[in-house]
Amino acid sequence: MPNGGPDNCSTCGFNRRNCGQWRNPAPDESQPSFCEVRGVPVLADHWTYCQNWHSRARDPIGPIYTSGIYDGCYRRIPWHGSVEPESTSSGICSECAVPVHDGIAIAAVEGVPLAFCCNLHYLQWWQRHHPDEDAPMSHDIW
Repeated sequence: MPNGGPDNCSTCGFNRRNCGQWRNPAPDESQPSFCEVRGVPVLADHWTYCQNWHSRARDPIGPIYTSGIYDGCYRRIPWHGSVEPESTSSGICSECAVPVHDGIAIAAVEGVPLAFCCNLHYLQWWQRHHPDEDAPMSHDIW
């Protein structure tokens, strides 16, 4: 089990490979991880989370999360819609303009990915782009 917590997509009943069973001891490995609630593939299911795992509601609740930069512990940061933040080792932080050596990147529609030097700067950017959304699994970053 990853240190990011046991409530990840690999153990979720909404992950197609788990056939509706939470903590399925024998998932269908021939199936790719796919979130049936949100209709998106989940490439890193041991490091992906959402509130639906806890509620077991079929309607999406809040954003999808991934593990951000390790900062004393694992922190969960929200996806930008259906775009998953990724690790990066280069770039200039979109919030504070410092060089990024171990940070977060988010794909841009046109141009180079946006880079962030820390979880907080990514979350600040995310909040401006999602003003009507909340990311309660990220509250410990503030």
